[in-house]
Amino acid sequence: MKPILLPLILIGSVLFSPARTTAQITVGDTLTTQTGATDTVTASVIEWDRAKPHETKYGEARDLLTGATRDLSWLDIHAHTLYAGRTFSTAPNEAADNLLIVRDGSITVTIGVTHKVLGPGGIGLFAAGERPTFVNTTTGNASCYLLSFRAKGKVDRNRAKRAGGPVLLDWPELVMKKTDKGESRPIFSRPVAWLHKIDMHATTLDPSQVSHPQHMHRNEEIILLRSGHVRMHIAGGYRKAAGGDLVFLPSGVPHDLENGDTGRCEYFALQWEP
Repeated sequence: MKPILLPLILIGSVLFSPARTTAQITVGDTLTTQTGATDTVTASVIEWDRAKPHETKYGEARDLLTGATRDLSWLDIHAHTLYAGRTFSTAPNEAADNLLIVRDGSITVTIGVTHKVLGPGGIGLFAAGERPTFVNTTTGNASCYLLSFRAKGKVDRNRAKRAGGPVLLDWPELVMKKTDKGESRPIFSRPVAWLHKIDMHATTLDPSQVSHPQHMHRNEEIILLRSGHVRMHIAGGYRKAAGGDLVFLPSGVPHDLENGDTGRCEYFALQWEP
């Protein structure tokens, strides 16, 4: 998915350029000004196996994507591996909305007086200002993705509160609907502090199925592969992707997802409206 001037860097196929823009953000109750890059993230497949882990106090982290998009002044995506008994949380006075997706293992999420254990495929959505804590209470490692985002505009914490507070859903709780191509699981469609609406669902495709005919839409999109081996048809080219990989699709880019013929694939799809 920072008030510094970024050099031109290529990570996988994600491009960061030194173009800049100004957006207003809120930290606590104070309105401040953020300067950051504009439209720096291109259509890309970020491969789990190529993202090198680096050591942290709680285990390991992988830097997957950082930059700005048409609608987001800041998009930051990391993967975190928690060793047994270790804890991490979002930064104090976090001025971003956050989305947690558990990759493997079990993670106990605490926010306020609420505690919930999320296993593989579990989801947590937290508005700016909410500070969840994530604990691995098992004897093995647990890993997750953490997506943080700010829109190019003003934050509205009251909008997030009216939507009902944090979302915590474990994979078995998601309602599954059979389709002619496999399965679909709607997860949420709601506002958060920075966005008027964020939508998320999970799709399971049977072998040799295509998500949709190649299409495009105004909204930006992130696809996160839970399992399987697919081909992403992005504009006029193809990129392979597998379980653990992440795909970013900018506004207006033609795309579709083609499953292979050896088994099912499963993925999350995320879109938003600023």
